[in-house]
Amino acid sequence: MGSLAVLSDLHANFSALEAVKADLARRNVDQVLVLGDVVGYLARPNRVARAVAEAGWQCLAGNYDLAVLAGGDEGVDNFLRRGIGPEPKAIFSWTERRVLSGTRAFLSKLPHKIEMDTQAGRLLAVHGSPAAVRQYVYPDHPEDELAAWLQQAGASILCMGHTHMPFVRRVGGGLVVNPGSVGKSKDGDPRASYAIIDLSPEPGAEIVRLEWDIDAEARLLSEAGLGHMAQRLAQGR
Repeated sequence: MGSLAVLSDLHANFSALEAVKADLARRNVDQVLVLGDVVGYLARPNRVARAVAEAGWQCLAGNYDLAVLAGGDEGVDNFLRRGIGPEPKAIFSWTERRVLSGTRAFLSKLPHKIEMDTQAGRLLAVHGSPAAVRQYVYPDHPEDELAAWLQQAGASILCMGHTHMPFVRRVGGGLVVNPGSVGKSKDGDPRASYAIIDLSPEPGAEIVRLEWDIDAEARLLSEAGLGHMAQRLAQGR
């Protein structure tokens, strides 16, 4: 296995996922890993979940996926951002009502972490952090904790999502990668974001940004009565 594409936070954005899939086909990537949050925020949760399942990609559970499975106040309190406002709650309720049984079955089988042995050493993949599924690990996270997570896992590469903010950091002899979000960027750049990791004995990673059909997804959100979310897509927020 020479190259690994790492995707995260698809969030029911089928247009962005299609753009990423086309790019992966052009690059002839060896393997694809998804760090969770297949559903949530945008309007096509079932179609995105089906696409990931049909592609046969390795995929783990994100906090939003777990929130939908738990449902109601339990899902919000245990898995979503603490203190979320009425608009995010409305989106969660909309998603929970529309996720089909087949999507629930797919989400329920996803592991909470994925480990694999590569030419570059052991790789650990989680959604938030190795400590908690909804912990936010930003680009300036303290290096000593990143190093501790790598050491505890015996890993050379640590992949985390959840923040929707991509970064690649070298920590000691290891590599820490957040691929950003395919479905809903939060770094001011509305383009889809994912990472490609070179799994050679001296690994490296790059962040890939791609245009996608914002108007199509915004229209679907507006038709669903979620226009406040549609307005943020073009802003990358």
